[in-house]
Amino acid sequence: MTHARLRLTDSDLLRGLMRWAPGGNSLDIRSLADAVGVSKSKVHALLTGERPSVTPQVAARICEVLDVRRDALFFEPVPTPMGVGIPQEGDGRGDERAIDADEDRGSHELGEHDGPIGPYRRRPPR
Repeated sequence: MTHARLRLTDSDLLRGLMRWAPGGNSLDIRSLADAVGVSKSKVHALLTGERPSVTPQVAARICEVLDVRRDALFFEPVPTPMGVGIPQEGDGRGDERAIDADEDRGSHELGEHDGPIGPYRRRPPR
């Protein structure tokens, strides 16, 4: 099982923290990458927003190097369940929509028709 990735709150904040790093020294991309133990391209991707998420371990090391709390720089996105708000088959809501569309018909009339049902066609045949 993979752990949730943490997202960077603001790349400008990270740039500012790199500029005013602990000890009064400014950190460039290479020095932060070396101190954290990741590649320069990963730090660059964080700063540009190209890949704004990291593992919790990398987030903890970045925050340790910059001497800030993890909550100040990263957050854990709330997962959204797939299919929320989409009617599922068998949930009973399809019948309600059909009844609402034609109030004169009752639920016992749903599915009744006057003969065989032909294939659905967008345009009548020529």
